[in-house]
Amino acid sequence: MGCKPSIDVHVEADDIQDGDVVGCFCGGISQGCMGRLKNSPVPYILRAPSGKKKEIIKYSDIEKFKEIDDHALNVPGSALKSIKSLTKYLVAICDTDKEKVRSFFVWITANISYETSNNKGGGESLTDPNTVFRRRAGDAVGYCNLFATMCKSSGVPVVNLSGFAKRTDHDPEIPYTPHDSPDHAWNAVFVDDDWRFVDCCWGAGYEDETGYWVRKYEEFWFLTDPDKFINDHYPWTSSDRKINNNWQLLKQPITLAEYNKLVKLEETAKDWGLDFSHKEPILIFRKEVHITITASILVRNITCAMETIDHVKMDDYTLVYQFDTLTYSVQARPPSPGTYVLRIYGKKDGEMSQPAQLMVKYLLKCTDVNNYVKSLPYVFTHAQTYHVTLHEPNTRELPAKSKVKIRLSSQYLRQIMVENIPLECDENGTWEGKITTPQSGDAIVIYGSTSDDANGKFHSLYKFYIVDKKPK
Repeated sequence: MGCKPSIDVHVEADDIQDGDVVGCFCGGISQGCMGRLKNSPVPYILRAPSGKKKEIIKYSDIEKFKEIDDHALNVPGSALKSIKSLTKYLVAICDTDKEKVRSFFVWITANISYETSNNKGGGESLTDPNTVFRRRAGDAVGYCNLFATMCKSSGVPVVNLSGFAKRTDHDPEIPYTPHDSPDHAWNAVFVDDDWRFVDCCWGAGYEDETGYWVRKYEEFWFLTDPDKFINDHYPWTSSDRKINNNWQLLKQPITLAEYNKLVKLEETAKDWGLDFSHKEPILIFRKEVHITITASILVRNITCAMETIDHVKMDDYTLVYQFDTLTYSVQARPPSPGTYVLRIYGKKDGEMSQPAQLMVKYLLKCTDVNNYVKSLPYVFTHAQTYHVTLHEPNTRELPAKSKVKIRLSSQYLRQIMVENIPLECDENGTWEGKITTPQSGDAIVIYGSTSDDANGKFHSLYKFYIVDKKPK
């Protein structure tokens, strides 16, 4: 989301005057807004927060947040005459700065829509907090300035930060350079003895890949942990590289070049604590690539979608395995050399009725393929549920009237059948057998059951299609 460059704030020892911190805390260069943070024990040495977000938001906070959220989402018209009257109403039930910040974040994300400067009308600045408040619309800097104004008027230490952000349409093949201007803005607030990040703009919604803004509240961007924030937010000012490092709020700051090489993880992937074996956004490989996903919570129904850069679907050439409760593997085997986009989706355990959430997107560059590339087997959901690994065959199409070896493993299944032919299981949990495929045009399915009863319920695991042409 575009924005005009704004002042990055770095609190130095010289800024401490009589116990107060003096600096530019609420606007960009055009506003020239200087402020003094009264009676706030704000350290001039920036440091990584002492605890994670989940550690500072306790059960009692969550319960109070429910009250604060309801209060912020039901503001009467009499309190909407000005930013000052709104702020006064919002903080009326707040006891701490953390609660005040929560009320501002919830109100802004629920009521302010994103609007690019190109779409503004009447020559009004979408960065001015009063204009944003009146029009209920602003750009990224506008969100920041409104939030900062509310914090400042209620005595909460706040700074505006600007830098480079990886939006939905981010192209990893066009890295940020020191010559680029900042394209996004966010805030940092001082609560519970630490500086912490808030992005009201991204908390309110997002721009999809077509550029259309979609309103969607995202809790993730409230007091976000710095180690997750740095994945797609890089503070930047060309005048002082020290600022770029300090306002990452990391023990070990990263360079802009390192930032460019981080694959953009969606909020769900970061919130669920997922770890991907491939850390870079562009994967260059021969023949096929395997991406391992390790989760810290139970994630179900991992799926993926692959397409060419011209949006031709290539899902037949992808496959997802689940090795154990928290480990998955995504296999992609492009049919020809070229560039592809691979998206990986997932659902959190307990939320199976919800649509799958995008977790990460990779740009694949396949330099070479086998002489005869075969599509991968069709996988049913229960293959993941029962942690089934298919060892062979690993192609979707099987030759007609031929002997084919079937081999797969699962620690949960007690019976596996290919159509009506049972497979034998060894002591290691590997099921194996040979079948003769039917005529061309037919299909065969592998079934599994968790019961020893021959009449128990069987679930579909994999499906294969029978063709005339034999693999080379």
